[in-house]
Amino acid sequence: MKRVLWLLLLSAGVGMNCWGQGASSAPAVSSSIQVSTAVETPQSNIDLLKQSLQSSSNVAGAASAVPVPKPVLPASSLMSVQTTVTPAGKKLSPSSAQRVQQAKEKREKSAAKPTPLEKDIERSNSLLPASQQAAAEQEDAQAPSAEEAAAEAELEYAVKMLEKSKEALSSTERKIPPSAAKNRPATVPAPNKKFNPNGYRPGVTWINSKSTHFDIYTQKRTNGISSSNMSMTFESAYQTLRRFIPWMMSGRVRVFVYQDHQSYLKHEPNAKPWTRALAYPTRGEIVVYDEPGKNQELKEVFTHELTHIFTQQFFDSHQTGRIMTPTWLDEGLAVLLEDQAYNGSKGGPWNNDFKTLNFQRDPSTEVASFGSSSMFGSSAKKLTAKKPGKPVYLVPFAEFMEEGSLAAAEGQKKTQDWYFQAYLMVRFLLNPAGGSSPSNRMQFEQFTRLLSEGEAVRNPATGFLVKDSRGKTVYRPYSVEKALGRAYRYNTIANFEDNFWRWAER
Repeated sequence: MKRVLWLLLLSAGVGMNCWGQGASSAPAVSSSIQVSTAVETPQSNIDLLKQSLQSSSNVAGAASAVPVPKPVLPASSLMSVQTTVTPAGKKLSPSSAQRVQQAKEKREKSAAKPTPLEKDIERSNSLLPASQQAAAEQEDAQAPSAEEAAAEAELEYAVKMLEKSKEALSSTERKIPPSAAKNRPATVPAPNKKFNPNGYRPGVTWINSKSTHFDIYTQKRTNGISSSNMSMTFESAYQTLRRFIPWMMSGRVRVFVYQDHQSYLKHEPNAKPWTRALAYPTRGEIVVYDEPGKNQELKEVFTHELTHIFTQQFFDSHQTGRIMTPTWLDEGLAVLLEDQAYNGSKGGPWNNDFKTLNFQRDPSTEVASFGSSSMFGSSAKKLTAKKPGKPVYLVPFAEFMEEGSLAAAEGQKKTQDWYFQAYLMVRFLLNPAGGSSPSNRMQFEQFTRLLSEGEAVRNPATGFLVKDSRGKTVYRPYSVEKALGRAYRYNTIANFEDNFWRWAER
């Protein structure tokens, strides 16, 4: 019995000893894990990652050395160290962080450069040394801020829109060629000699060809391809003139065709950059340049210049070599026939201006003279049917018909208004209805014949015709007012103006 009791006591002592050893093992394990409360401030994300890996390796090494279960630690001790440290003074609000995230995503999609704000955040997260931080701050100071960049982009957009609006405005303005009366060459080819094109336009190799009514000289091409059937375009313009002014047309016309716009400007001294064709009335020549795919535009400008050639040949019937046509009649007839060559169902641009522009008679010049019927109240309130838009006041007709009125309009930057008024006046005299068949052609033919032929001068003492030194009869030009009286029964220019406004208000 004693022996049994002794064995029980001995086994209980051994169990107590083992229990004590097991209880002391936990402190031994925990003491092997070196946890320092003093954490070194990381210098970068790489240092921070190294510290995290070192701590993990120490814990793993201790656990492998002592195969005991992991101690249960408080929740506060299980918190991991932050992988991203935001320095003091650089904290971001949730909204700012969201904006940065959105900007980064947008940059990744469009492969755009990082914004200044993103660069600042990335630099702050990397915790650059003081020297590099100062250099980066200096770079940021030189670079524009986000607000400045946005303002600059907005200004650039506004400038682009302004340029586009200027382009649109300039495209609506009609580019009018210089008056043909200004193209007066020093020399004119003799009619009884063979024409040599290189004698008047050297430096270019010309290829000669002929059509029904034109002698065509085409520049030999050095590049590109030429337009086909240009001679048909010229003949089509000829037929347009034949429908309206057949009595003015006579003789063949020389046409010079440059290979492109550059050659046209280089070899033609009177050419302007915006012009497509040019006329020399005293030579009977027209100069154009080839532009493939734009035969319709060529037909319109060629019709304009061809009108100048035939008008001059008709008015200079005595072959004086001088410009005899009144400028307002010459240019007005040219733009009228150019408009007739327009290929469109609603008419040309000049006809469109006639229908839409708010042109009016200046009230201050309504009573032109004693010959004006408006002085007696018959048309005092009849100016014209007012249309929407800014009014365009026409110049009094007597002043407009004077030589030099075009130069005055050019000085006032009203060239297009001047041409529009010339178009209106000639349309009223030749073709008031505006169709393809002129209704007043017989009167207009008589009017132009009186102006071109004039009247023979007679000696008041003897009544005989006056002869010049060559034995030719001297002619005195018919005044416009006198020709209007003979052809249209307008006694004065003021009476002609009154009748024009009665027609315009219909």
